[in-house]
Amino acid sequence: MCYAHLFSHLLEFRTDDGLFFDNLRGLIMPNSDQSANIEGVFTKISDELDISEAHYEDAVAKYEAVGRWLDANDSPLHVHMPRIYAQGSFRLGTVVKPLSGKDEYDIDLVCHLEIDKKNISQEELRNMVGDRLKAHKDYKRMVEGGRRCWTLHYADAFHMDILPAIPDYEKMKDSIWITDKQLRAWQPSNPKGYARWFREQMKGMFAQHRQLLAGSLKANVEDVPEWKVKAPLQRAIQILKRHRDIHFEQDKDDQPVSIIITTLAGHAYAEEDNICDALVNLVDKMPNHILVRNCEYWVPNPTNPEENFADKWNEYPARREKFLAWLAKAGRDFEEALELGSPKRITEVLQGVLGDVGNLTDEQTFATTTADERDEYPEVRISRPVSQWLSWKK
Repeated sequence: MCYAHLFSHLLEFRTDDGLFFDNLRGLIMPNSDQSANIEGVFTKISDELDISEAHYEDAVAKYEAVGRWLDANDSPLHVHMPRIYAQGSFRLGTVVKPLSGKDEYDIDLVCHLEIDKKNISQEELRNMVGDRLKAHKDYKRMVEGGRRCWTLHYADAFHMDILPAIPDYEKMKDSIWITDKQLRAWQPSNPKGYARWFREQMKGMFAQHRQLLAGSLKANVEDVPEWKVKAPLQRAIQILKRHRDIHFEQDKDDQPVSIIITTLAGHAYAEEDNICDALVNLVDKMPNHILVRNCEYWVPNPTNPEENFADKWNEYPARREKFLAWLAKAGRDFEEALELGSPKRITEVLQGVLGDVGNLTDEQTFATTTADERDEYPEVRISRPVSQWLSWKK
């Protein structure tokens, strides 16, 4: 489990007679209950970082309402069959709550219209969506235009970025063209394809954790909403993103974007069945998936190899250097925490590098668990089985 890497280092040391320190195994390798408690710390951190069920369902209700407005019978967009669907961390299940109470959840959405690219310009598409939003009695006070999208600022904990898009009929399924006010050419994208790729990287563990959750709920697997399931890869990414937020709190311009972290983590993930091992592996292997093409650094979009998520690294070389330095720092922090052995001491170290992640020192977190209990999820409520992988109006 989490200590295998530590023990492997110790095996490199020998006594004078050449024998391994075999007797250290019992002293260093944790028992199953201790390992479960340590994993419980990381699980609880992930739970604290995640979007709450109430906020999730509120966000879904809000973007479904936007979709109904855009597609109303009297809407100029109705003839183009508008569809609203989530992209980014909200779709992938890697949302991290805002660092402070002053910040908001950023929900990224696509507004997909069935229009051929040769029949419309970027400006026309952007204005079609913006004009319809401004025609709403409430949205007109909330909407703000940006470089690529329209943003709706809600009074509570959200803002929603709505990205106008049209289909790219020449490429793979679900490929789209998106607008960019600073660029003359249409920009390719495929958020649904990316979500499928991300899901494929963890399909075994995701299915296993969904099965465990279904068993805990005494429900059929297909009745368990996918957004309620969290595989180790998703949880590890949430923890990495929060570590990133803290590390770059005073250096926002050079902060690594989430899509780079998620893509490299997806490539590096080796179906670890727990968060501890996943984190240790990710920080070690993620740099191996940074490519060099024609003397430029690349983190290609897995669904569109021509798109470079790390294009800014070539314009601002310090960003790549700071990314690698941060990843190394994260690795040292997690190694230091794991080597402490005690869940309470681990918690103290992690709170120092992850910030306020709630109360991790209550007795329940460190309670000894039985083997049967470790195979179950805590009880959760299934209300509306909304899937993070699906869209409004399929």
